[in-house]
Amino acid sequence: MFTKDDGVDQGNRDNETPKVSECHNSTPKFSIPDVTAKLQRLNSDKSAGPDGIHPKLLRSCAVAVAEPLSMIFTSSFESGEVPEDWRTAVIVPFYKKKGLRSDPTNYRPVSLTSVPCKIMESLIRHNLVEFTESNNILTKHQHGFMQCRSCLTNLLEALEAWMEALDEGLGVDVLFLDYRKAFDSVAHR
Repeated sequence: MFTKDDGVDQGNRDNETPKVSECHNSTPKFSIPDVTAKLQRLNSDKSAGPDGIHPKLLRSCAVAVAEPLSMIFTSSFESGEVPEDWRTAVIVPFYKKKGLRSDPTNYRPVSLTSVPCKIMESLIRHNLVEFTESNNILTKHQHGFMQCRSCLTNLLEALEAWMEALDEGLGVDVLFLDYRKAFDSVAHR
């Protein structure tokens, strides 16, 4: 079941971080050197997306295509629209490396999307992370999608807090929830 969005902004619940409106505005930069660097680091063994542009081609032509791609990225970001080929995906079955290959349940769907679109997304992500870090927007308790942090570091910090509480003679109760389908119920507005 999907969550109904009542349209009420819940605001920033973490008092440790400033409101985004208090921070300086930051627009992603799609500089030619940044685009070139991303193109040169592409994995040539990956598949092409629905646009048919293979990563091997983009990597070998990185210097030549960086400027036009930079212009497309900038135009796309400023207009708020992406090329139609970037909005489609080819869904292919991917074997999970266990069980019989003849059993369809041993496959998971993988979406092949446009490589240039992935590069643009990567540059936007880099700018967002840089912005949130330079403006102290995220709490120190944020572990997901952060460099040098992960589920493991989150678990280790929690374990340390539990052990400290036990050492001090306090009781510790832990409740685990399974958010397997949580994303399906998030109000995406």
